[in-house]
Amino acid sequence: MPEEASAEQLETIQKIMKGERTCMITTINAEGALHSHPMTTQEAQFDGNCWFIMSQKSGTSANVEANPQVNVAYAGGSSWLSLAGTAQIVRDQAKKKELWNTFTESWFTDGAEDPDVVLLHVETTSAQYWDSPGKAVTMVSMLKAKITGDTPSAGESDTVQL
Repeated sequence: MPEEASAEQLETIQKIMKGERTCMITTINAEGALHSHPMTTQEAQFDGNCWFIMSQKSGTSANVEANPQVNVAYAGGSSWLSLAGTAQIVRDQAKKKELWNTFTESWFTDGAEDPDVVLLHVETTSAQYWDSPGKAVTMVSMLKAKITGDTPSAGESDTVQL
């Protein structure tokens, strides 16, 4: 079983989330098939919870109602993050207004008052991540390892409980 996340590991997770913002949420539909959908994280102050704004008519919403187990995956040029957890549809007008922004407005033109617009709350249970120092530094490390016979330093990777 993975260890409990340290403050430093939580900081790394938050850094990756803030750096990427757009993620893929994988849900399980009523027939048991996996379905992935791009979403934008609305709150990147990571405390074990992720918030998203979506249409309650979406396939993602129906899938979460059928099976709340989800995976949230972020990937960038030099890092990736996979969060496992449980999702729920939240109809909280105050929280929706708190998370609402200009980007959200471009997707949901009827505004925060639109009853079709709901929140997706993901309470995470574990995280797996890799945070590398970047392509150039990784390449230099690989070349140095080739010469010295050492293992290259490709960054920090870990799996933690949240």
